[in-house]
Amino acid sequence: MLIIAEKPSVARNISYFLSNGNYRRIKFSNGIYYYFLKLDGENIFVVPSIGHLYTISDMKRDFSYPTFNYKWVPSYYEDRIFIKKKYIEMFRQFSNEDKVVLATDYDIEGELIGYNIIRFALNRRDANRMIFSAITKKDILNSFYNQRDNIDYGMAIAGEVRHIVDWLYGINLSRILTRSLWHYTKDYILSIGRVQGPTLKIILEREKEIENYKPEEYYVLSAVILKDNLKIKAVYREKLKSRSEAEDIKKRIGKSVKVIDVKVEKLSEAPPHPYNLTNIQVDAYKLYKISPKSTLDILQSLYERGYVSYPRTSSERLPDTIDFRSIIENLGEISTYRRFSEALVSKRVLRPNNGKKEDVHPAIHPTGIIPSNLSKKEFLIYDLVVRRFFATFMDPAILERNIVLFSNGLEFDYKKCISKGWMVVYWNILSKVFLEINFKVGEVLNVEKVSINKKKTPPPPRYNQASLIKKMEEYNLGTKSTRAEVISILYNRNYIDGRSIRLTKLGEKVIDIFERYFPEILDINLTRKIEDKLELIMKNPDSSIKDEVIGEVIEIIKQISNGLDEKKIGKEIYDAIKLLNSNNT
Repeated sequence: MLIIAEKPSVARNISYFLSNGNYRRIKFSNGIYYYFLKLDGENIFVVPSIGHLYTISDMKRDFSYPTFNYKWVPSYYEDRIFIKKKYIEMFRQFSNEDKVVLATDYDIEGELIGYNIIRFALNRRDANRMIFSAITKKDILNSFYNQRDNIDYGMAIAGEVRHIVDWLYGINLSRILTRSLWHYTKDYILSIGRVQGPTLKIILEREKEIENYKPEEYYVLSAVILKDNLKIKAVYREKLKSRSEAEDIKKRIGKSVKVIDVKVEKLSEAPPHPYNLTNIQVDAYKLYKISPKSTLDILQSLYERGYVSYPRTSSERLPDTIDFRSIIENLGEISTYRRFSEALVSKRVLRPNNGKKEDVHPAIHPTGIIPSNLSKKEFLIYDLVVRRFFATFMDPAILERNIVLFSNGLEFDYKKCISKGWMVVYWNILSKVFLEINFKVGEVLNVEKVSINKKKTPPPPRYNQASLIKKMEEYNLGTKSTRAEVISILYNRNYIDGRSIRLTKLGEKVIDIFERYFPEILDINLTRKIEDKLELIMKNPDSSIKDEVIGEVIEIIKQISNGLDEKKIGKEIYDAIKLLNSNNT
């Protein structure tokens, strides 16, 4: 039996769990190994890939366009990573095995990696399928003894079509830009992709909103009031249109104010939903400024070491098939989490506060395996996963909102925490949000000072990496796996810069050229339409949708390529590059 793994580390873990540590590592070539074990009297070979071993190419290097003559070839033809040739050769020596089992990640990319190895390296049509969402002994054994009889052709064909469509867009549009620029300089190779263009358009539209925004001026009157050795800031209940109006109110306030009413509202705040990839990327950026791509890379590493579940998921749900109690008990061995573990283990029923979003994989959660040798960033991400996991099982937080009305129109709005509930997990952060203070109607408090500040209504904020990821998800641009990579590529190509994301002069020019010459490429609805059709292919891989999607893309590229004025386009790009370079010196 041959088991196909996606990476060497995963192959080793599968071998270890299936054999209970009784396996052999066998050298195929320098630095390349596969694994052998016996299980139930059967010889099993676990052979790793290193990601995609095959890619799409037209096998030409002349930069001509449009080109539609694509075919699958070994990846090293294109990326020149020749160690991949050895991996292909290693798989070929197992082509005569009676049974093949695919054990790559169960997603579009993992299914395509395996599908290509099965058909090109092994010359087979199908294989069995192991499906797991965590690399733990329990999950691996369960997936091995409950194999599916076939790979997921819906995922495989959808993945193939995505690669073909992205290649058609990327190769042709990049050649158009590069060939145009080559009329003036051959120092640059420019590129643009199917998802990158609409993402730049989103950033441009926000820039236009900011540029066209007309702020309104107003005045805010506030007073620092002394209460129980605390200084609180009360604000006049309305925005004031003129300074003179604010000055008149200021004169009436004087040296003290009287509490004339206290409105109290009880609030129950439900626990958060379990993490999906987008949400943890947003939190990691907001709290620690860890980029979405780095967050995904760290999660992938934690997953491969068995510490967290599969990260590329849209789900906000944890199914009952997960042994929650065992995971929570194990996490109690870590002193930082012991009190949360003990509180939850005492519950008779453990039920997570699941969200509505579902996926083939559950929400991201810890496996209960205690991690070791984590870097600082790895610990921060792992800690986010664990705390969210604990929080989702806890009771709602009971809060009290207090609105204190003072004389002369001043108000103070604050919250008290009556019962921490799930918030206890985050109390070192959230404690600063709440005040333990009481006001009585009729009491008189001293005023330390009164201030008047001129303000303007703010424009919409620029995107940061986290908010851009959320926007891409909202528009269904790219996939949960690729969105962070798309943003990283835009930075690397000098199309955008800054934490508060702006278009560079080069990015502005590329977008400007596409808007004028081939706006279809920036059409968010077109890209979303392709994503919708890929989802249909996943449900019905035998449909004609595959040829339909590829045909539509080819027609768009043909229209774009006709009658282009390369010199005019190239001159505009060249001027933008010179301006970008001058600003960076």
